[in-house]
Amino acid sequence: MDANIVKARAYFYEFLAFPLFFNQDESKFEKWKEQLDYLSQNPISQEAAEAFETLKKFDFAKFYREQNDVLFDFSYSNIPLNASFYEDGRDDGAARLRVIECLKLSPYRRNKEICKDSEDYVGFVLLAMSTFLNDELNGANNISDKLFKEVLNKFVDEFRSLLQKHKNSDFFLAYAKILEIFIQIERAVLVVEAPPKPQGESVAEAAMKKEPFQSKMPTAKTKIGWDEFTPVIRGGEA
Repeated sequence: MDANIVKARAYFYEFLAFPLFFNQDESKFEKWKEQLDYLSQNPISQEAAEAFETLKKFDFAKFYREQNDVLFDFSYSNIPLNASFYEDGRDDGAARLRVIECLKLSPYRRNKEICKDSEDYVGFVLLAMSTFLNDELNGANNISDKLFKEVLNKFVDEFRSLLQKHKNSDFFLAYAKILEIFIQIERAVLVVEAPPKPQGESVAEAAMKKEPFQSKMPTAKTKIGWDEFTPVIRGGEA
């Protein structure tokens, strides 16, 4: 694959990962805004252009409030942020094992002292995609295809749909549109079909109705941050 395409894909995955991580550092948000400005110069489509413009309207305070409302606030049924939940209706399921299999093909392992979230945390998966793609530019084995096909492709549509349906989504409504368009392109590039939509209620929806699903990240504690990814996955054992 053309190196420029691989580089662009890696950049986009990093861009998509940041809004899913809890952090209170405005400087990291400003770095993300720089990526937003860069990507918005060449939008993939008119819908993407409009979504980028929506995201530009958010300062850190406004983003921080919505992120809490949509992803982390215990007052609501939080959107599941672990891939396993979309398959098994619980965290730490089969999807996590498949992510660990991908990590074992690489030099990286999750450092449990730094990273309190599991390997199949959505943001972690997106950052792993970015890292694997960047490594592939330097001659590393292709692991990103496996991670996309065996993990990300299986749950990303439902995750995106839940973001769009959340009553407090404004930032994340625009984010979800960009995610949707990007994943469509990824499937075309990798020649991968979207999984069939569930007939009736999905596993995740059924599990969320049984008991209020609450994220493991409701409070300010150590998260995988913008510049923490390397130590998070390089140290320790998965």
